Amino acid sequence: MFQFEKASTPQQQCDWFIKLNDHRFVFETALNNARIKYFQDMENVSSRKEYTWFSHKEVCYEKLTASYYQSLIDATFRNYLEDRWGKQLFRLAELKQDIFSKKIEEDLQKEKQLIINYQSLIGKAGISFKNQSMNFSELAPFLNSPDRLTRKNAHHAKSQFFSEIENDLDEILNELVKTRNDMATKLGYHSFIELGYKRMNRTAHTPTDLATYRNQVRKNGVPFVEQLRQAQRNRIDVGKIKYYDEGYLSPEPAPVPNESTETILEKFHKMFSEISPETEAFFEEISFHHSYDIEGRPAKMSGNFASYLGQTKQPFLFLNLNGTANDIRVLAHETGHAFQFFMARHWNIPEYIIPYDSAELFSFGMELLVWPWMDRFFGKDTKRYQLEHLIGGFMYMPLASAVDEFEHYLYSNTSATIEDRKDKWRELEREYLPERDYDGNDFLEKGTSFYEIGHLFTTPFYFMDYDLAHFLAVQLWKRQQENSEVAWKDYLNMCRNGGKLPLKELINQANIKSPFDENSLQPLLNYVQHWIRKACE
Repeated sequence: MFQFEKASTPQQQCDWFIKLNDHRFVFETALNNARIKYFQDMENVSSRKEYTWFSHKEVCYEKLTASYYQSLIDATFRNYLEDRWGKQLFRLAELKQDIFSKKIEEDLQKEKQLIINYQSLIGKAGISFKNQSMNFSELAPFLNSPDRLTRKNAHHAKSQFFSEIENDLDEILNELVKTRNDMATKLGYHSFIELGYKRMNRTAHTPTDLATYRNQVRKNGVPFVEQLRQAQRNRIDVGKIKYYDEGYLSPEPAPVPNESTETILEKFHKMFSEISPETEAFFEEISFHHSYDIEGRPAKMSGNFASYLGQTKQPFLFLNLNGTANDIRVLAHETGHAFQFFMARHWNIPEYIIPYDSAELFSFGMELLVWPWMDRFFGKDTKRYQLEHLIGGFMYMPLASAVDEFEHYLYSNTSATIEDRKDKWRELEREYLPERDYDGNDFLEKGTSFYEIGHLFTTPFYFMDYDLAHFLAVQLWKRQQENSEVAWKDYLNMCRNGGKLPLKELINQANIKSPFDENSLQPLLNYVQHWIRKACE
């Protein structure tokens, strides 16, 4: 840091900037490695200790990073560095100046431990079903079983598991809200909301922007999804859709690849070799290094994510495939993240490799842009896979808005009781998901279904990014119908930039509509509705 600050020429300061980031990656990739090892076997005591150690050391790292940001702001040759590396890192440096202080170090440690406690409860889940103890990945295929009683029982087993740890989850969330609010107060914020947005690297969109989009979802999105649910009700021939029916979209056998994970990977490899030279090089690299862990198993953390490891920032895929059609969607989603890491790592800047404000755009974009190759996985069922994929994405839309509004409620009403929070969540479900029927499940009826939304506990204000990204990705998919070459070029350019541009600038660069513009949602819903109607003919 001293050499960077005392550099006597622009190039010298640039060279030290590169070295500083190299040092940052030493810690960040080590933390990523420790996290992955622990998530691969959550019963491994040694891995848990290592991950816990790194998680607590992350507070020290954040302290050093705060000094790094200050040095960037004060850099003698800042204009030269901005021309070379882009202005966004310096915007982030200014944004991040007010999110760390020595006086919140203990609070940060506490927050990280609470998150580990939540992950441990979920990761070690033992859900009793069919005389077996299952984790979430093992239970997943039964949740959308064609047999209604089976899926009802599977959902009941899941809610029973959450009821058994209800007090633990309530206490963790309560402590997280209190700890985050305490940090915000110590740093001079009115609430954690402003601090939370800064931690999410949001340099270009605000709570007002999110409220604008939620209003559109409430006005246009909720009725659109109600129409989709009505069509679903007719297809599956039930008098009323219950909560355990929501993921069961068709009475026909679900389109599944019916192939081994090795064969699926081989087909993905071939697909990526045909999409573009860049995707071919990417998949060659992760295949050569076997940089993935994609099969579910006991003691493995549920969920899916992409990360990167080592000095080369090698992309890594962590998945829990379970033999359903969703396997292909999830693999495409996470390869979208990993491909963006691959394309943006040339910047050698952590904030540009994983751009928190736009990360999901690249994953949802990949899900839809690989549609032309889906016949290799689903054959005659390809059109149905695509239809259910598109419908499923929009059915998710109101939930994302409910979660986002709930998070704003949590951190603007910090004195609310646990029961107040559950009542508020149930109120938001009735507003955004009016068709949801818990069929006499008293535990869920009292407002507890948010327990399984891990982002509420681990990464506040991130969940909404999934739906914002889906809104943008569907526009790229629409463009692909019109000109596939242009659509891919736009996507590739966004991947190259990664976090170098804030979300709004990425949107402008790709010439797609912003979700924060009034009346931007309805035209897209009209197009999708027309496509669905034609696909169902």
